[in-house]
Amino acid sequence: MGAAGRRFFGTPGYAGQVVSVLLSVVMPTHNRARELGRAASSVLAQNVESLELVIVDDSSSDDTADVLDRLASQDGRVRVVRTDATVGPCVARNRGLEVAQGELVAFCDDDDAWFPGVGEVLVDFLSEHPDVVAASSWHVVLHADSGSAAVFRGPLEYGHEQLLWQNFVALPFAMVRRSALSFDVSFDPDLPTGEDWDLWLRCSQDGPVRTVPHVGYLYTQHGGSRVTRTAAAQVTGRRNFVAKHGAVMTGSCRRFHETILAGYEHGRTGMLRGLVPGRGRSTRDGLVVAALLTLSLGAVKVGQRRRDPGLQSRLMASQLARGRT
Repeated sequence: MGAAGRRFFGTPGYAGQVVSVLLSVVMPTHNRARELGRAASSVLAQNVESLELVIVDDSSSDDTADVLDRLASQDGRVRVVRTDATVGPCVARNRGLEVAQGELVAFCDDDDAWFPGVGEVLVDFLSEHPDVVAASSWHVVLHADSGSAAVFRGPLEYGHEQLLWQNFVALPFAMVRRSALSFDVSFDPDLPTGEDWDLWLRCSQDGPVRTVPHVGYLYTQHGGSRVTRTAAAQVTGRRNFVAKHGAVMTGSCRRFHETILAGYEHGRTGMLRGLVPGRGRSTRDGLVVAALLTLSLGAVKVGQRRRDPGLQSRLMASQLARGRT
């Protein structure tokens, strides 16, 4: 670990205590015994002094318990938490956060992986930028079924107002400085999707959230049991997100989310209907949302052709930063 990262030690950390564990990484797992070892090893291989890996076994019924016993016996930095019944990844992460001791906390899903060196990169970045409350990195998106992969290069800077529109952190992968926040780090169980987005948004109220231009995380997309794959979860998550944060959204921002929800539930026809003025919906808001959705959909298609999946995110952040929404 670089000299910058070492400056965390001996200073007041989370809950006002002197830092002893610098970084806690929380990993929920459920019935992924075959992938779990790779994910855990990728975290334990990081060059970060005083790291702990908190793995929460969410009532797995496969060989996960054996894998965890082996990991814990081989490396004293592994801490295992077990749930009595399946609670889902959101609550499982919260169980891990309850026992995590680090001043910094970060996350890794059981089918993903940290690339070598990213822990040191983010620890040093936070040490060198004491105003930043959370930092993430660029990542590789791996499509497990086809084996194709592409680097997701998202925007590097985005404020609270921009995060109300879209999750520019984009992953359950960011390193959070607990002592800089006005709240205890946790995920909202009322959000079956977007619970990480909600956390980054709340962090951005206390200070800057940044992305480091370093490819540090492997994100796997496959036909497995990720909760974010179901349309019902997408609808409930988005609706609850808007209910929670809608009071501070602009009219066009709320309209944006409502139009996306209409698309989830009623397809393209529903989205078009949501853009029509009337019943308290302003013409200006409809035009703003139509322009952003056109930009977004076009950027997704171009990004697919160019193997640049982060293009949409970068363009949206740039457009929103102009402050005309």
